[in-house]
Amino acid sequence: MISKPLLIEENHIFPLMNGERLRKAVSDASIEINEMGKDLETIAKIEEVEQEECECCGLKEECTQEYITKIKNSHSGKWVCGLCSAAVKERLIKEPRTAMEVAVRTQRIFCQEFNNSRINPKLSLTCAMRKIARRSFENRSTSEGSSTSKIARSTSCFPNIDS
Repeated sequence: MISKPLLIEENHIFPLMNGERLRKAVSDASIEINEMGKDLETIAKIEEVEQEECECCGLKEECTQEYITKIKNSHSGKWVCGLCSAAVKERLIKEPRTAMEVAVRTQRIFCQEFNNSRINPKLSLTCAMRKIARRSFENRSTSEGSSTSKIARSTSCFPNIDS
């Protein structure tokens, strides 16, 4: 069906392109480029991370938009950090009749009172969480100690290297 003569160049045979074939090749290439561009946009959207501020304590976290939406949907449209989310869930467990919105508001009030009474609220919150974690660890270790006897060490765990 090729009506044009063949062009012989360096032992290769190429058919001469008519205008219609050339347009088709260009449009095929532009379609592929557009598809790759859409794929790159999708990848860029997936990897986008935003910084969101907790509406209770004011701490900031970097999260994906999907995660932010999930948290807002489960906390009455408010974005709360992981720590405040745990406190809200615990309040709901202790007081099952409490609505999510009330639990979030109560946590926000608690955090505001805590932050107003400190010079550096974020550092104070971090220190308080450290104390809570330490007490929790100590409680676990003492409760385990009462049920089982501890083995006394007669020597150090570290080997001595004499020179």
